[in-house]
Amino acid sequence: MKKRVVVTGIGVVSPIGVGINENWERYLSGKSGITEFETEDVNTKTYAGKVPDGELETFIPEGKKDKIDKFTSFALVAAKIALHDAKIGEGFDKEKIGVFLGSAFSGFNIIEKQIKILYTEGPRRVHPLLMQNNLTNAPSGEVAIEFTLKGPNIGFSCGACSGNYSIIHAFNTIQRHDVDAMVAGGTEAPLSSMILEGLRQKGLFKSNNHGLTRASCPFDIDRKGFVLSEGAGVIVLESLSSAEKRGAEVYGELVGFGASYANNDAENKHKQGFHSKISCIKQALESASIDPKDVDYINASGISGMREDREESEVIKSVFGENIHKISVSSTKGSIGFSIGASGPIDAIFSLLSLKKRVLPQTNNLENIDPECNSIHILKKPEFKSVNTILSNNFDYAGNNISLLFKRV
Repeated sequence: MKKRVVVTGIGVVSPIGVGINENWERYLSGKSGITEFETEDVNTKTYAGKVPDGELETFIPEGKKDKIDKFTSFALVAAKIALHDAKIGEGFDKEKIGVFLGSAFSGFNIIEKQIKILYTEGPRRVHPLLMQNNLTNAPSGEVAIEFTLKGPNIGFSCGACSGNYSIIHAFNTIQRHDVDAMVAGGTEAPLSSMILEGLRQKGLFKSNNHGLTRASCPFDIDRKGFVLSEGAGVIVLESLSSAEKRGAEVYGELVGFGASYANNDAENKHKQGFHSKISCIKQALESASIDPKDVDYINASGISGMREDREESEVIKSVFGENIHKISVSSTKGSIGFSIGASGPIDAIFSLLSLKKRVLPQTNNLENIDPECNSIHILKKPEFKSVNTILSNNFDYAGNNISLLFKRV
């Protein structure tokens, strides 16, 4: 018999703050973490979601400062918050706690900086820890070292679904192996000139001309594309028996997931992505044996892309049919932006907080709903409502899709 898996701890680092309550309260108040941003080498200004350095600094261990890359720092801080929240201390068997963390771009920041140093100052000035700092498994390794976690340890890289792939593999690991808990999630530090310009050249995001406060506006008729951001989302997954044995507080149970891929080439792009996303949600529902009418809230991927938001709206309508107007939908990316591999776990954290606090978060910066998205019930204001079942979508602009289903325990 497979173990039931619950979430007992959460940790988040985002452009609106560092910490659980900081993110939740600031988000509900409508705070935006999107700021004007300009890279060192490219004069073009854009908007981006940048983590407040002052808040982050207090959480990073002294011995790690200036020795690890930014994306690892985010993961380390988010994991520290999550483990503290889960109250996992010295009484736990550390051999039975593993770490799975994902990142799309990994240590691109340090690579870009060190390449500049190599060609301007010479090879002897290159950072001695360059190689270990840029690897995808650097965050999972540093978290395991810092908290002496000796279970399975893997770094995942699969685009915007990197963090959620870490979560579903952690879920499977607890269910099928002799492991009590897993630290899982995603981290991303993509605010470099090469990444920004690379995405811009592909037409994936644009500077919004409606002003800073409206730079990211999911499902809004005036959206111009997603806003890139940095951050990390980490959760502690634990077997229900382990959580009950130690009297741990539970946010919710992860009861199912779906995963799919659409070959998003130039031909028939819409059709491929559309059916792939439908398949993803249906897999999640079937794996959890949940009827579509029993879903209460959907935390949408809602990246503020013109095509992506319309497609997700149609997908939700197609899957949930006549029940669609009974299901509340929102996206957190109006305040936080699109943090690529960290976006799925951050969305999952907001979903879990919705279960615990009995409040469904609004979609910030949504003023005028795109007529092609208005077939779903998108929240413009927080909805104070107790729900039992939440679907959290994580759809990658490049074709990967993951849906997670959480239930109240």
